[in-house]
Amino acid sequence: MTADYRERLFARYDSTHAAYLDSDDVSKVRWFTEYARGNYLSHMRGFDRDSAEVLDIGCNKGYLLAALESLGWNRLHGVDLSLECTEKARVLVPKAGISCVDANEFLDRNRGRFDVILLKAVLEHTPKEEVLPFLERICNGLRKGGVAIVDVPNMDWLFAPHERYMDFTHEVGFTIESLRQVLNVVFAEVRVEAVDIIPLLPFLADIRKRIARSILSALLRWADPQAGCGTLWKRTLVGIARN
Repeated sequence: MTADYRERLFARYDSTHAAYLDSDDVSKVRWFTEYARGNYLSHMRGFDRDSAEVLDIGCNKGYLLAALESLGWNRLHGVDLSLECTEKARVLVPKAGISCVDANEFLDRNRGRFDVILLKAVLEHTPKEEVLPFLERICNGLRKGGVAIVDVPNMDWLFAPHERYMDFTHEVGFTIESLRQVLNVVFAEVRVEAVDIIPLLPFLADIRKRIARSILSALLRWADPQAGCGTLWKRTLVGIARN
């Protein structure tokens, strides 16, 4: 019963959900390019862009893969459960190897193959009891010295309840502490940081944002000394895990 409900949702993920949220392909690839540049590339240093094997788990329609391709990464692979999404990804990034397959099965067949494994907004879709086995497969899918970059919504964010329940396929939520906890069980070296989901803003817009956040943080600290922490304003968590 559970598998059937998940299969039905993911089979039509684009037409029933993602299509309502996504803008045009050009804008999405531009956004992902800036996001990857700001939040991922520093953790991918040391790998050769021509030869490093990069896997995007939950690749959706290929926006992150297209972004990485534009940034010079050549050996790209993507997996996703949605046939709708993978068909569109193959059109958007024709040189990448795109598979419509369960990531667990794919990783079992490709142990020790990848230098970088990316999960952008994926782990929160994984049932709680499957999180650790999934992470173990990801660790096993890396070459020695490889890195997994695990990007999830931040449940300490001010509007986290909406983020948690905006998608019926979301199964769990993470804070810095809980994401670090599960990664530490599996990986030898772990770091987790909270980041802004909007990589760049015009100068004046950024100033207005900072002023508004400062005022609201002060009010929240006045109302509750435990509130107003730095991660309150960070929508996303990025975990960097090495084997």
